[in-house]
Amino acid sequence: MKITSLFFFLLLSSLTSFAQEEQQFEFDYTIQSAAFGDERKITVYLPPSFYDYPEDKFIVSYVLDGHFDPFIDLGVKILEYNSYMYKYTPTIVVGIHAKSRGREFSAPKPSDENQTGRAPALQEHFKSEVFPLVDSLYKDRVHPFRNLIGHSAGGVFVLNTLFSDQKDMFNAYMAISPGVRKHAEYVMDNIATELKAGKQFNKFLYCSSGTVGEREELFGGAVHRLDSMLQLYPDHGLIWKKSKFEGMGHWTCVPPSFNDGMVELTRALRVDEKMFFDYANHESKSMTEQIESFYDGRKEKYGFVEIPPGGYLTRVAWELMDKNKKPKALEVFDWGVQQHPEHYTLNKSRARLLAQMGKTEAARAAYDRSLELLELVKGKMSEEDYLEDLEILKRRRAELE
Repeated sequence: MKITSLFFFLLLSSLTSFAQEEQQFEFDYTIQSAAFGDERKITVYLPPSFYDYPEDKFIVSYVLDGHFDPFIDLGVKILEYNSYMYKYTPTIVVGIHAKSRGREFSAPKPSDENQTGRAPALQEHFKSEVFPLVDSLYKDRVHPFRNLIGHSAGGVFVLNTLFSDQKDMFNAYMAISPGVRKHAEYVMDNIATELKAGKQFNKFLYCSSGTVGEREELFGGAVHRLDSMLQLYPDHGLIWKKSKFEGMGHWTCVPPSFNDGMVELTRALRVDEKMFFDYANHESKSMTEQIESFYDGRKEKYGFVEIPPGGYLTRVAWELMDKNKKPKALEVFDWGVQQHPEHYTLNKSRARLLAQMGKTEAARAAYDRSLELLELVKGKMSEEDYLEDLEILKRRRAELE
């Protein structure tokens, strides 16, 4: 008996270990790079929900300085946490390892004094080697949306790439305290030239800076000048967001920048919780009108939008109900059901709200629909939960007769 018990314990342990190995979240890849003429490394970080929700798709955030563990680990964990809580657009993170970051993040100067900048090689590395690898690994799990994040010298590469003929490499650009020093003034000159020429970018751009130290005086000044240029030439098509973190220096502004930048990017792609509440306070326009206007405008100009999942919309609608905004909540439910017609919880919650609002006929139809959907999701529920939901739905449906 003891031998049998030990056998099953060892078997269970081995199966558990195998399952954990199967659910690996960090992967290193070595690329023989023709762009650089040597071997290059990237690290892919999958979000916690990658295995839990196999139907989900993700954008891809490419983070420079992936070789510097304290930096990339910080960024990945911030992105993982809020993606899992669905406060950000869920993202796969790819850390880009550099060997000589100063050169690789710098563009060659127009003058002859510095032709050592290898930014064109890094751009070619992305296009010809990194993108094809990531797309081949996760082609069924990623959206056609790429986000580039860089700090300090990496932030300069972000700006150089966006304001160039390589701007379509990425859909979103995030420059954290971009290190525009005096010797890199050509970066700002190039931006001014591009904007004066009336170039259309149709991208998302976020820049941040702190207020403490010589670096942030310079780099924050560059962000301020960029903001002034974008206001002077407003027909640029950028979704432009900037932040200045009071009391933060070049390094301490990194954590809040990751968070703030991703919040702003998320709000550029989808109507999030705050925006739903803002829309609910606009009495002159319906929720539906504002939501659809946002998505129509974003889709047409930027080519990509994100529709919140049914569970997220259900939570938003219930919070609006708690604020005594039932008609607004019903609009969220109605719009949500159009987007996710087979989402059980969304339909069930909508039926309950309709009954509370005295819309009896619509509530009956909604409960009938919920009973149909309950049968579709039965296999994903415990028998106890299924029977409990079935009893509640039937009772509430009968109360409407």
